[in-house]
Amino acid sequence: MTGSTLTRRGLLRGLGAGAAIGIGAASTASCTLFGSGPSSTSSNGTVTLTVAIVPDPSGASQFYAEQFAAFTKKTGINVKIIENPTDQQLNAIELMFQQGNAPDVFRCQGAEALNRISGRGWVAALDEQATASDLASRFPDGALDPRTSGLHREGKLLSLPLVSGQWSAGGFLVYNKTLLAEGGYAEPPKTVGEYETYARSLTSKGSGKYFGAALSGAKPADINALQAQAGPSSIGGIGIDYRTGKTAFDDPSLVDAVELIRKLQADKVYQPGWESWDGARVFTEFAKGKIGFYIGGGWNVNEIAKLNPELDFGVSPVPVPDSGRKGYYGQSSAFAPLWSMSAESKHPEEAWKLMDFLVSEEFQRAYFAKFRTFTAMESAWREATDLSEQEKGIIEAFDASIRRAPGPATDGSVGVQKLLAAKSAKPDLAHADSSLQSITRNEDFAPKAATLNKSLDAFLDAEIKKLSGSGVEVSRDDLVYADYDPLKDWTPA
Repeated sequence: MTGSTLTRRGLLRGLGAGAAIGIGAASTASCTLFGSGPSSTSSNGTVTLTVAIVPDPSGASQFYAEQFAAFTKKTGINVKIIENPTDQQLNAIELMFQQGNAPDVFRCQGAEALNRISGRGWVAALDEQATASDLASRFPDGALDPRTSGLHREGKLLSLPLVSGQWSAGGFLVYNKTLLAEGGYAEPPKTVGEYETYARSLTSKGSGKYFGAALSGAKPADINALQAQAGPSSIGGIGIDYRTGKTAFDDPSLVDAVELIRKLQADKVYQPGWESWDGARVFTEFAKGKIGFYIGGGWNVNEIAKLNPELDFGVSPVPVPDSGRKGYYGQSSAFAPLWSMSAESKHPEEAWKLMDFLVSEEFQRAYFAKFRTFTAMESAWREATDLSEQEKGIIEAFDASIRRAPGPATDGSVGVQKLLAAKSAKPDLAHADSSLQSITRNEDFAPKAATLNKSLDAFLDAEIKKLSGSGVEVSRDDLVYADYDPLKDWTPA
């Protein structure tokens, strides 16, 4: 899911040895965590590629073994799987390269991972192959634009996607139809005013047996979700209005969202205990029928259905301001990086065939059918004939509430990328702690927002001076996108 992004699937696995699976072989052999050698060619000319994956989500190990077996049957190219624990994958990949055992294809998940691996020259550029295979035609129009794809670095295509950017760019309202009906509501709340009214009424009616609403966890993503419908999502994300480049923690879109939640918390409307919840607790409580509605992420839906198949629930867009929508969830990149190819592969042609397979309609349809996660190739799910009511609701909610937005952290110059990376390393320059303090202590957020603005301004000025002094060109102007309208899709000039 990305943001702040709502919590997504992926419980971290414990440390331990991974499995090396020779697809097409008669047995499964164990190997060290970091693999047992690079790709090879047998005496009869058969190529064996090494691919490094993680066992996430649940069932992924068997799924990839089956899919790579199908790839081998089709191409005659063998695949050896190196499986690393989810939380150790990046370090494991780096060590494999350092030891001369680099995989041909590997899971390089997320912007940070791609930055680290590509920065060492270990990732192969895929532009030539992508052009020859007309790769762009498989994805939405403009999705592979170098400035907004999320897969490019310095204009070069260095990664291929698995999951739709929508899956991590936004969230939606999950609601219990039965509880809403008991409260006299035939539809979910569509405005912030209705959100408050429904929540208060249902909590009162529940008398402690259930609550009208719940927050998503210890640092509720609900704040940014509501803010994004009321103004540029960059304000909730990093505290800067990209239309002007100015700090904007005091913008009404953010202040009003915090104040709404503060009021409801003070009046004991939300289900208590959320301050200590992990990412799974809210949908677990919802599945028990204890919550009227909450703001959740894409992966929540299947988990709820597993926990309580009989629960009658729906999905709808996040409520907008009573005066009308003023913004959308901002999708600054079409995709998150996931699959990359080694620049050191001895079999680049065969490795590309495997990469091409991973973004084929065959593979991506199979992935959606197995895990119900919206894939990068949208035809895999938009054309699916077995969509549940909730999955249809997710698609409608995402289409209704997500728009493309600037992303200087990936789109901008090296200087602005360094600037924002330094900013992200300073959690005290985000609003999360201050807004949480306002909510839990019942304190006015506006003064805290003003203080945050001053702190962020001082940091940006000092960091720009520091970077400029080291020869890195950057200025506050790099944070200004004068052509950005938060009510429209942003397209780079």
